[in-house]
Amino acid sequence: MGDFFENLVYSKNDIFTFPAGIPGFEKNKEFVLVSLPDYTPFEWLVCIDGTRLRFAVINPLLFNPNYSPDIKKEQLEDLEIKKAEDILMYVIVTISENPLQSTANLTGPIVINRSKRIGKQIIVDDDRYSTQEPLLRKK
Repeated sequence: MGDFFENLVYSKNDIFTFPAGIPGFEKNKEFVLVSLPDYTPFEWLVCIDGTRLRFAVINPLLFNPNYSPDIKKEQLEDLEIKKAEDILMYVIVTISENPLQSTANLTGPIVINRSKRIGKQIIVDDDRYSTQEPLLRKK
């Protein structure tokens, strides 16, 4: 899979800027979202600054339809969101070989303004969610 990301083709319009970076990776500011058909519903947030930094992400509503983190208005101000259609929301996932051990960080959603092409990871203070929420539950 590494080779795929090294030869990534994208245009300036595909780039999302994270002005504050992502917590722990503050120096990395420019990313593209990559979908690989074989890995649906996962996508990758791939840093394009020459590092090998990338995050597996997923739309949290796909596995937790009631996901509604307590995001404060001030946390969204710098994203300049004017209408709901501009919002893309993802959560970072840790994919394990055993699917039952794959988890998502629901306390740190990544919110992107798709029309302004800016994003940020927002840390929510919401004890309904954890940083290691199982993606799958045993029936």
